[in-house]
Amino acid sequence: MSALRHFRSKAGLSQAALASAAGTSQPQIKRLETGERTLTKDWAERLAPHIGIDARTLLFPPADLANEGGDDSTPPPPGRSQMPDIASNVIVPPEAEHVDTGAFKGPRNVPVYGTGSGGDGKGDFTLNGQIIDHAPRPPGITNRKDVYVVYLVGDSVSPKYEDGDPLYIDPHRRPQPRDYVFVEKRGEVEGEPGPALVKRLVKRGGGKLYLEQHIDPKELPPIDEADVVRVHRVIPWPELIGI
Repeated sequence: MSALRHFRSKAGLSQAALASAAGTSQPQIKRLETGERTLTKDWAERLAPHIGIDARTLLFPPADLANEGGDDSTPPPPGRSQMPDIASNVIVPPEAEHVDTGAFKGPRNVPVYGTGSGGDGKGDFTLNGQIIDHAPRPPGITNRKDVYVVYLVGDSVSPKYEDGDPLYIDPHRRPQPRDYVFVEKRGEVEGEPGPALVKRLVKRGGGKLYLEQHIDPKELPPIDEADVVRVHRVIPWPELIGI
């Protein structure tokens, strides 16, 4: 049984309840419990308070936890000796070479805006208007001003970005076609947040915004830019780490 599933069950929470408390989705919790997605330090810090433990205990559970009952049937990923010997254009460092992931993290001073599930057909999610956390500032955006983070809700642009991924948003660099963009539409009530979505930009012109998605691949109906509060560029991962 995975540590996350063990402590969630012990806390008496369903996957859906934990997802709601942590601002993500039930499928994302399931992926973290089965090992389909890696339980990173950031995820542990985000989930642990809701199940009554600290992040370190979630990342490094007691050794006897694996001996407790459970019905997880997902096999562990194959070791290097089990993987097929195939030609590759990727160089993997020897396992003995430790990668200091801390070197990729800067000060935690990038504001994270809370999100909520959408599902009303008007957007993927909504912003709640509150800063809920601060994320690390990667080296590639050391001096970039006004960058902020949102957690993606939904799988419409998977596998480029998955449900629950933190997206770093640049409000100043104008998006170009094929960039992924964060779009916030106007709320139905003045002053309240409207529906938001993350898609890939096809083009913009004539007062229209043309977007596309990957799940159920299609170009979406154009959006009137007059109905849009902001169109901001999602910063690609290579740019974030400075390559």
